[in-house]
Amino acid sequence: MPDRFGPRAVIALFIPLQNANMQPEYDAMRPVGVSNQIYRFSLAHHDRVPQMAIDAIESGLGCWPDLIAVGNSVEMRVLTPAQFDDYRARLQEKIGDVPLVTATDATAAALTALGAKRIAAISPMSDEYSQGVADYYEALGFEVPYHTGLQIGRSEDIIKIGHAEAREAFLRLDHDDVDTFLHVGGALGIADSIEALEQELGRPVVSVNVATYWRALRTLGINDPLVGFGQLALKP
Repeated sequence: MPDRFGPRAVIALFIPLQNANMQPEYDAMRPVGVSNQIYRFSLAHHDRVPQMAIDAIESGLGCWPDLIAVGNSVEMRVLTPAQFDDYRARLQEKIGDVPLVTATDATAAALTALGAKRIAAISPMSDEYSQGVADYYEALGFEVPYHTGLQIGRSEDIIKIGHAEAREAFLRLDHDDVDTFLHVGGALGIADSIEALEQELGRPVVSVNVATYWRALRTLGINDPLVGFGQLALKP
Protein backbone atom coordinates (compact mmCIF):
# COMPACT_ATOMS: atom_id res chain seq x y z
CA MET A 1 0.00 0.00 0.00
CA PRO A 2 1.48 3.41 -0.95
CA ASP A 3 2.18 6.09 1.63
CA ARG A 4 -1.01 8.18 1.91
CA PHE A 5 0.99 11.42 2.08
CA GLY A 6 3.50 10.41 -0.57
CA PRO A 7 1.71 8.17 -3.06
CA ARG A 8 4.24 9.03 -5.77
CA ALA A 9 7.36 8.91 -3.61
CA VAL A 10 8.77 9.36 -0.13
CA ILE A 11 12.18 11.05 -0.08
CA ALA A 12 14.35 11.10 3.04
CA LEU A 13 16.44 14.28 2.79
CA PHE A 14 19.53 14.68 4.97
CA ILE A 15 20.60 18.25 5.62
CA PRO A 16 23.05 19.90 8.03
CA LEU A 17 21.59 21.15 11.31
CA GLN A 18 22.51 24.77 10.62
CA ASN A 19 21.13 24.96 7.09
CA ALA A 20 17.66 26.25 7.89
CA ASN A 21 17.08 27.33 4.28
CA MET A 22 17.28 23.86 2.80
CA GLN A 23 14.00 22.41 4.04
CA PRO A 24 11.96 25.38 2.73
CA GLU A 25 13.76 25.19 -0.61
CA TYR A 26 13.11 21.47 -1.02
CA ASP A 27 9.49 21.93 0.00
CA ALA A 28 9.03 24.75 -2.51
CA MET A 29 10.03 22.34 -5.29
CA ARG A 30 7.98 19.38 -4.04
CA PRO A 31 5.48 18.03 -6.59
CA VAL A 32 2.03 16.98 -5.45
CA GLY A 33 2.11 13.40 -4.23
CA VAL A 34 5.73 13.47 -3.06
CA SER A 35 6.51 13.43 0.66
CA ASN A 36 9.71 15.11 1.89
CA GLN A 37 10.99 13.68 5.17
CA ILE A 38 13.79 15.77 6.70
CA TYR A 39 16.69 14.38 8.73
CA ARG A 40 19.61 16.40 10.06
CA PHE A 41 23.25 15.93 10.99
CA SER A 42 25.87 18.20 12.53
CA LEU A 43 28.57 20.29 10.86
CA ALA A 44 30.21 21.10 14.19
CA HIS A 45 33.49 19.47 13.15
CA HIS A 46 34.22 20.43 9.55
CA ASP A 47 36.91 17.79 9.15
CA ARG A 48 34.41 15.05 10.07
CA VAL A 49 31.38 16.07 8.01
CA PRO A 50 31.44 13.05 5.65
CA GLN A 51 31.62 10.67 8.62
CA MET A 52 28.77 12.50 10.36
CA ALA A 53 26.58 11.97 7.31
CA ILE A 54 27.56 8.30 7.19
CA ASP A 55 26.75 7.89 10.88
CA ALA A 56 23.33 9.54 10.46
CA ILE A 57 22.04 8.09 7.21
CA GLU A 58 20.71 4.80 8.49
CA SER A 59 18.08 6.66 10.53
CA GLY A 60 16.43 7.71 7.27
CA LEU A 61 15.26 4.15 6.70
CA GLY A 62 12.68 4.70 9.44
CA CYS A 63 10.23 6.44 7.09
CA TRP A 64 10.44 3.65 4.47
CA PRO A 65 11.77 6.01 1.80
CA ASP A 66 11.78 5.36 -1.91
CA LEU A 67 15.05 7.31 -2.08
CA ILE A 68 17.53 8.93 0.29
CA ALA A 69 19.24 12.21 -0.64
CA VAL A 70 22.21 13.67 1.23
CA GLY A 71 22.34 17.40 0.59
CA ASN A 72 25.78 18.61 1.67
CA SER A 73 28.52 19.58 -0.79
CA VAL A 74 31.43 17.43 0.38
CA GLU A 75 33.54 18.60 -2.59
CA MET A 76 34.04 21.92 -0.80
CA ARG A 77 36.60 20.06 1.26
CA VAL A 78 39.78 18.68 -0.30
CA LEU A 79 38.33 15.62 -1.96
CA THR A 80 39.26 13.64 -5.04
CA PRO A 81 36.67 11.83 -7.16
CA ALA A 82 38.06 8.53 -5.85
CA GLN A 83 37.58 9.69 -2.26
CA PHE A 84 34.05 10.78 -3.09
CA ASP A 85 33.30 7.39 -4.63
CA ASP A 86 34.46 5.73 -1.40
CA TYR A 87 32.28 8.10 0.66
CA ARG A 88 29.27 7.40 -1.52
CA ALA A 89 29.84 3.65 -1.33
CA ARG A 90 29.94 3.82 2.46
CA LEU A 91 26.64 5.72 2.48
CA GLN A 92 25.07 3.16 0.16
CA GLU A 93 26.33 0.29 2.30
CA LYS A 94 24.43 1.73 5.27
CA ILE A 95 21.09 1.85 3.44
CA GLY A 96 21.22 -1.29 1.34
CA ASP A 97 19.33 -1.19 -1.93
CA VAL A 98 17.47 2.08 -1.31
CA PRO A 99 18.40 4.49 -4.14
CA LEU A 100 20.84 7.21 -3.08
CA VAL A 101 21.48 10.71 -4.41
CA THR A 102 24.11 13.04 -3.01
CA ALA A 103 24.54 16.74 -3.66
CA THR A 104 27.93 16.12 -5.21
CA ASP A 105 26.85 13.57 -7.80
CA ALA A 106 23.68 15.60 -8.43
CA THR A 107 25.60 18.75 -9.37
CA ALA A 108 27.88 16.76 -11.67
CA ALA A 109 24.82 15.20 -13.33
CA ALA A 110 23.24 18.64 -13.65
CA LEU A 111 26.30 20.10 -15.36
CA THR A 112 26.34 17.18 -17.77
CA ALA A 113 22.62 17.53 -18.49
CA LEU A 114 23.13 21.19 -19.40
CA GLY A 115 26.13 20.44 -21.61
CA ALA A 116 28.50 22.46 -19.42
CA LYS A 117 32.16 22.58 -20.36
CA ARG A 118 33.63 25.77 -18.84
CA ILE A 119 32.14 26.72 -15.51
CA ALA A 120 32.52 29.46 -12.94
CA ALA A 121 32.03 28.18 -9.40
CA ILE A 122 30.81 29.92 -6.26
CA SER A 123 30.93 28.59 -2.71
CA PRO A 124 30.04 30.40 0.51
CA MET A 125 33.17 29.88 2.56
CA SER A 126 36.93 30.38 2.11
CA ASP A 127 39.10 30.42 -0.99
CA GLU A 128 40.53 27.09 0.17
CA TYR A 129 37.07 25.53 -0.10
CA SER A 130 36.50 27.29 -3.41
CA GLN A 131 39.76 25.87 -4.75
CA GLY A 132 38.67 22.43 -3.59
CA VAL A 133 35.50 22.80 -5.64
CA ALA A 134 37.46 23.85 -8.73
CA ASP A 135 39.91 20.96 -8.34
CA TYR A 136 37.11 18.43 -7.92
CA TYR A 137 35.16 19.41 -11.02
CA GLU A 138 38.31 19.75 -13.10
CA ALA A 139 39.15 16.17 -12.12
CA LEU A 140 35.75 15.20 -13.55
CA GLY A 141 36.66 16.78 -16.89
CA PHE A 142 35.10 20.24 -16.60
CA GLU A 143 37.15 23.39 -17.02
CA VAL A 144 36.88 25.76 -14.05
CA PRO A 145 38.81 28.89 -14.99
CA TYR A 146 37.09 31.06 -12.39
CA HIS A 147 35.93 30.44 -8.84
CA THR A 148 35.30 32.42 -5.69
CA GLY A 149 34.34 31.98 -2.06
CA LEU A 150 32.17 34.42 -0.13
CA GLN A 151 34.55 34.25 2.87
CA ILE A 152 31.87 33.34 5.42
CA GLY A 153 33.77 32.03 8.43
CA ARG A 154 31.02 30.20 10.31
CA SER A 155 28.52 27.75 8.86
CA GLU A 156 25.65 29.30 10.81
CA ASP A 157 26.29 32.70 9.19
CA ILE A 158 25.87 31.53 5.60
CA ILE A 159 22.07 31.59 5.82
CA LYS A 160 22.26 35.34 6.54
CA ILE A 161 23.59 36.08 3.04
CA GLY A 162 20.94 37.77 0.92
CA HIS A 163 20.21 37.68 -2.79
CA ALA A 164 22.08 40.92 -3.48
CA GLU A 165 25.37 39.66 -2.09
CA ALA A 166 25.04 36.34 -3.89
CA ARG A 167 24.25 38.17 -7.14
CA GLU A 168 27.39 40.29 -6.79
CA ALA A 169 29.48 37.14 -6.49
CA PHE A 170 28.01 35.73 -9.70
CA LEU A 171 28.61 39.01 -11.51
CA ARG A 172 32.27 38.97 -10.46
CA LEU A 173 32.61 35.69 -12.35
CA ASP A 174 30.66 36.81 -15.42
CA HIS A 175 33.24 36.16 -18.14
CA ASP A 176 32.39 35.59 -21.77
CA ASP A 177 34.28 32.29 -21.93
CA VAL A 178 32.10 30.63 -19.26
CA ASP A 179 29.07 28.61 -20.39
CA THR A 180 27.59 27.65 -17.00
CA PHE A 181 27.64 28.95 -13.42
CA LEU A 182 27.81 26.56 -10.47
CA HIS A 183 26.89 27.19 -6.84
CA VAL A 184 27.82 24.64 -4.19
CA GLY A 185 27.26 24.90 -0.45
CA GLY A 186 23.59 24.30 0.35
CA ALA A 187 23.37 26.83 3.20
CA LEU A 188 23.50 29.62 0.63
CA GLY A 189 19.83 29.70 -0.29
CA ILE A 190 19.39 31.04 -3.82
CA ALA A 191 16.87 28.63 -5.33
CA ASP A 192 14.24 31.35 -5.74
CA SER A 193 16.64 33.73 -7.51
CA ILE A 194 18.04 31.35 -10.14
CA GLU A 195 15.65 32.43 -12.88
CA ALA A 196 16.56 36.09 -12.39
CA LEU A 197 20.27 35.25 -12.34
CA GLU A 198 19.96 33.24 -15.55
CA GLN A 199 18.15 36.10 -17.27
CA GLU A 200 20.83 38.56 -16.21
CA LEU A 201 23.80 36.32 -16.96
CA GLY A 202 22.34 34.81 -20.12
CA ARG A 203 23.55 31.31 -19.18
CA PRO A 204 22.44 28.43 -16.96
CA VAL A 205 22.99 28.49 -13.20
CA VAL A 206 23.29 25.19 -11.35
CA SER A 207 22.50 25.61 -7.65
CA VAL A 208 23.16 22.64 -5.41
CA ASN A 209 19.80 22.38 -3.64
CA VAL A 210 17.88 22.52 -6.91
CA ALA A 211 20.28 20.01 -8.48
CA THR A 212 19.90 17.60 -5.56
CA TYR A 213 16.11 17.66 -5.58
CA TRP A 214 15.93 17.54 -9.39
CA ARG A 215 18.23 14.52 -9.43
CA ALA A 216 16.23 12.78 -6.70
CA LEU A 217 12.95 13.19 -8.58
CA ARG A 218 14.40 12.15 -11.93
CA THR A 219 16.00 9.08 -10.36
CA LEU A 220 12.53 8.10 -9.16
CA GLY A 221 11.08 8.60 -12.64
CA ILE A 222 9.20 11.76 -11.64
CA ASN A 223 9.69 14.19 -14.51
CA ASP A 224 7.44 17.08 -13.49
CA PRO A 225 8.94 20.42 -14.54
CA LEU A 226 9.90 22.42 -11.44
CA VAL A 227 8.75 25.83 -12.59
CA GLY A 228 10.50 28.87 -11.16
CA PHE A 229 13.86 27.30 -10.38
CA GLY A 230 15.84 27.74 -13.57
CA GLN A 231 16.64 25.81 -16.73
CA LEU A 232 17.85 22.64 -15.03
CA ALA A 233 14.64 22.20 -13.05
CA LEU A 234 12.60 22.08 -16.27
CA LYS A 235 14.63 19.21 -17.74
CA PRO A 236 13.17 15.68 -17.59
